[in-house]
Amino acid sequence: MTSRQPADRPERVLADLLGLLAVADQALLLEGCAEAVLQDSGEQGTGEPAPDGVRIAGEYRRLWRWSLDFAPYAGEGSLERQVSDVVLGHHRLLRATARVPVPCHPAIGELRRKTAALRSVRDELDLWINTLTPAAGPPPG
Repeated sequence: MTSRQPADRPERVLADLLGLLAVADQALLLEGCAEAVLQDSGEQGTGEPAPDGVRIAGEYRRLWRWSLDFAPYAGEGSLERQVSDVVLGHHRLLRATARVPVPCHPAIGELRRKTAALRSVRDELDLWINTLTPAAGPPPG
């Protein structure tokens, strides 16, 4: 699933995966704001950049760059790279619609497809983390 360098210790790999999970969770939290921006952009159609769209696109870009820090050696198609790619897709969609207002229905549909993909990758990442995390034994008694 990953193309990590051999020197990576299991605890470092787990820390990176947890960081990617946090990135995915933050990106999912932005989805409601992103959808509202797309709705407003399509309704107003002023031709002016949507300030909230620019800001939210910037948040997705920040999350994308952060995701690359957690998976510097991840190969194409790896789960780690999928997180980065989907977050980058959110950034590009919001950036494009912030610059040029488009009909909201196609853009919202595309956002929802990207969000569904992000949820799927996030759930797979969570499952991977759970398999790497040793189960806690019974509490000391």
